[in-house]
Amino acid sequence: MPNVNLRPRLARTLAAAALAAGLGLASLPLAPAAQAAKVAAGFIATPNGIVGVGQTITVYAPAAAGQVVTIGLQLGAAAMTTQTTIGTTGYGSVLWTPTGAGTWTVNALGSALSSGSTSITVAPMPTYTVLLAQNNLQSGVTDNLLAGVVAPIGTVAPTGNVSLAYSTGAAITTGPLSGSFGGTTATATLPWVPSASGVTPILATYQPASGGQLTSTSPISQPSVTTAVQNLALRSPATLYQGTPTTLQAVIGQGLPQGTAAFLLDGNGISGSIATVNGVATLQWTPPVSGIHTITANYSSTPTGPSGTSVQTVNIQGARTADVITVDPPAQPAWSIAAPVVMTAGTSVTLAGTSKSGTTVVFSEQGPCVINGAVLQALSAGQCQVTAISPGNASLAPGSATYTVTVQAAPKKKRG
Repeated sequence: MPNVNLRPRLARTLAAAALAAGLGLASLPLAPAAQAAKVAAGFIATPNGIVGVGQTITVYAPAAAGQVVTIGLQLGAAAMTTQTTIGTTGYGSVLWTPTGAGTWTVNALGSALSSGSTSITVAPMPTYTVLLAQNNLQSGVTDNLLAGVVAPIGTVAPTGNVSLAYSTGAAITTGPLSGSFGGTTATATLPWVPSASGVTPILATYQPASGGQLTSTSPISQPSVTTAVQNLALRSPATLYQGTPTTLQAVIGQGLPQGTAAFLLDGNGISGSIATVNGVATLQWTPPVSGIHTITANYSSTPTGPSGTSVQTVNIQGARTADVITVDPPAQPAWSIAAPVVMTAGTSVTLAGTSKSGTTVVFSEQGPCVINGAVLQALSAGQCQVTAISPGNASLAPGSATYTVTVQAAPKKKRG
């Protein structure tokens, strides 16, 4: 969102520069009268985005100063509107969260109609899938496994189905995402009746309901299938990271009464007694250390009723590092957060970013600049903060980098 306080004449001059950069309007040479009309019209701009991640729509509509204006957004047959108030400098902004991937058209409507329209690209949200499988499963009975699908940033939870399969690719079962852990982690219950005994490598694959999220596959879990009755099994992800919140569950055997379960790490308690719900006690836990450790779950029912213990050795990985972002605009040296980035008011640069995780990099800005699609436009002298973000993946935390852009005043034209 531009943070500007411009005199009307200067605002008109900068609006003309923005138009020339193609901020949703024609960039062909204009005759003086036509140019003046376009300058007064203004523009509308917003960056390329990712499904579920909020972004700012900026409207420059000086003719509508002090008025509430309507903005239309369309993706194929899907359409919606939002509104913003135009300030005294002619600028207004509104936060918008894309709900679908593809090419969005953003239109200024009503009293802001002359500000035109723009088209941007919204990328699908990458996901990662986590399979919580019991360490021990009883053959010949239904064992419920749990899969979680994570949208690492944003506000939109994944939707669709999760398929459970052997590591060979042979299908076992498919279940819908119908539960959740928090706002952007959706869960699916996966019932399975194992038959063969022994260690059985399995994995889960997420199948999105739409193009708004990307598919993902969990690491391989290796539960041990046995014919013995299991009073208690420990359910956990195949991979744990120091400092990253995760879920541990204690699952009691079929037909056993509800009770409580407590969890321990290397013999030291990490929870109190947690009541079971539908035969499962759940602990949200953040591993404090890395390395080889032992997790134990202890189950008890009534003082004289059934009880059980389950022990699992785990290799907790080191802390996830943040995704590494590289911003390398075409025909320019790569940006550094510690090096000057200088622009002149009225000029533009195409933003291009990559991440170590391979996920999409998107941009936002603060100050006297605006981003439309992938183009950063310098509006007036001052300082802009351009932030690049990436969602990361299962092993890399979301990353961000903020660059300081110094915008210099455009040189004054010499009078002839």
